[in-house]
Amino acid sequence: MKFGNTSDYIAFNSYGGFSKNKDEYHILNTNTPLPWCNVMANKNFGTIISSYGTVYTYYINSREYKITDWCNDWIEFKPGESFKGIFEKDYNLIYGFGYTRVLEEYDYIKKSMDIFIPKDDDVKIQFITLENTYGEEKSLNIEYKLVPTLGVAQETNISYILSKEENDTMILKNPYSVDFSDCQAFEFVCKDKDNNNISYNFDIDTYTLKVQINIKPNTKEQFAIILGACTQKNSVYITNMKSKYSDINSILKEYSDTKKYWKNLVIPKNKINTGDEYIDIMANGWLLYQTIVCRLYAKSGFYQSGGAIGFRDQLQDTLSLISSSPDFTRNQIILNSSKQFEKGDVLHWWHEHNSAGIRTYFSDDYLWLPYVLSEYIDKTKDYSILDVKTKYLEDKHMGNKRELYDIFNNIDLEDSVYNHAKKAITYGISRKNQSNGLLDIGDGDWNDGFSNIRGQSVWLTFFMMNVLDRFLDIAKYMKDTEMVELCKKERHLLKHSIIDNCWNNDHFVRAYFENGEVLGAYSNKECKIDLISQSWAVIAMIKDKDVKNELLTCMDIAYKYLVDKENMIVKLLYPPFDKPKNNPGYIKAYVPGIRENGGQYTHAATWFAKAYFELKNKEKGIEILKYINPIYHSDTKEKADKYMVEPYVVAADIYSNSDHPGRGGWTWYTGSSSWMYKVIEDYLK
Repeated sequence: MKFGNTSDYIAFNSYGGFSKNKDEYHILNTNTPLPWCNVMANKNFGTIISSYGTVYTYYINSREYKITDWCNDWIEFKPGESFKGIFEKDYNLIYGFGYTRVLEEYDYIKKSMDIFIPKDDDVKIQFITLENTYGEEKSLNIEYKLVPTLGVAQETNISYILSKEENDTMILKNPYSVDFSDCQAFEFVCKDKDNNNISYNFDIDTYTLKVQINIKPNTKEQFAIILGACTQKNSVYITNMKSKYSDINSILKEYSDTKKYWKNLVIPKNKINTGDEYIDIMANGWLLYQTIVCRLYAKSGFYQSGGAIGFRDQLQDTLSLISSSPDFTRNQIILNSSKQFEKGDVLHWWHEHNSAGIRTYFSDDYLWLPYVLSEYIDKTKDYSILDVKTKYLEDKHMGNKRELYDIFNNIDLEDSVYNHAKKAITYGISRKNQSNGLLDIGDGDWNDGFSNIRGQSVWLTFFMMNVLDRFLDIAKYMKDTEMVELCKKERHLLKHSIIDNCWNNDHFVRAYFENGEVLGAYSNKECKIDLISQSWAVIAMIKDKDVKNELLTCMDIAYKYLVDKENMIVKLLYPPFDKPKNNPGYIKAYVPGIRENGGQYTHAATWFAKAYFELKNKEKGIEILKYINPIYHSDTKEKADKYMVEPYVVAADIYSNSDHPGRGGWTWYTGSSSWMYKVIEDYLK
């Protein structure tokens, strides 16, 4: 089955293309180089569909309570859910905001399945329409089989899963789950009550639903398979869902409402028009959809099923939503402030359902609180957030450990959001090295892979300078004279520490090892230059006229060594680590040219574009945005076969490795989507 003339699509690449209205991606050939996915979710429930089949479905936490088995092996793809009779072979796909359509035709029967997650219900609706175009009655069997997990991994939970059929519903439980023993998954069929052409039964032993359909000539039959979950304490939930979705019309209404919800949420009310069609496609829906559905709701993708909230990650994700949906940002700031210890450090990440998280020596996490807070206030003028009070976390000491995973509960001591942000800054300043005036890197800064440097971070010092600049206005509003003076003084001292210690002929170095040796200088055989030191030098010092020449020079050098025009990538550093003299950390475990180790790390590339826009160099800023944009990597078959991953979502990384130059890496679950939108909105809208 085909959708029509391929000229009807934008950026068609033989696998698929964008619809003319640009809010759908149509896949005509599902033999894509890698699985091309769509993520659909609400705050508690979600699923991932791929061109290879359904990946999996989860409830509450995408890592900790997978309803069905998560498969991210594209070589031997074994999905957690599978069909027979539909979504099996020779199908086409339509991906939209909040929905997926499966379309196929066989033996005079047109088949479609619309898959969506209602915005308020913890269910996945798979709405099936079968149309008989033949002059005689047709019969069809459809099977829907689950590979249940009800926990983290199928192999460790399958022996504990209990199943039963009750009131035409299959119910699955895992009573031995540590955190989710009270949860149950359920599955039922929705069809019009007076429709006798559809019958079904459950095979409990194989977790399979079998549906038999008779279709009269030139007519159609419709029904829905609904998979959901709830707590046993709320067992009436199943009854409520069966009542709510008791007929086809109720499903169609919910489907329409879901589409409207997502379009209103992710498409800017005043559409962005940059003059570049591909940038505009991404900015008018796809970037914000990726950010909200994947980063803020699902916290999962084909390449990672995380489930946790990262302190710096989800804060940065909400930066792109300040203008359109400021409540996302406000709520994230308040939540994150409650994940701070009295000392000023914070949890690196945590699971919200059980308060389990990890305390570390990462050196930038806590500074994203004042950064995002200042941006939020600058854009919204909502100063009331500063007075909101949240509690601190109990202080569990790490001892001689470099990180501590534990359950961290809040204590009775509380403070205002303003004081939480202020404490983050003062704690960061307290970690200043006395010998060179730079901030200690701890067990890594923004680049987690620098886990063994244990010296000082030049990027972090630039970042702190920018945070101090931003927080100065908030301190003035609060009439906090002491903090106003601290911001001015420390910013001045940090700048001079940078000038005195970090300029290397024509660019800024990246860090200092614990033994005092430099990283990111020409004296290094590997990592002679790093992208984010140059980008944040501009972002942090754009108003400092005395370093104007240095800023222009360091950006020119970064462009020279880090921008690969042929493969349309912006490398994070050059040359990559292979056999370094000093061990920088786990970054060297990556093959040279892969991910942080000298590949494009798209998050950082967005900052490079931002720096160009700060310098009023719009031409270069747009050029970098084009290299980040997945459509430019996939608008022909040749490009798509090289890039391999989805054309409609931003990839976390792109390889510079000589064996796979220009190949996309991790997609969907990346903060790059938020930063790309933020840069476009701030400088091109």
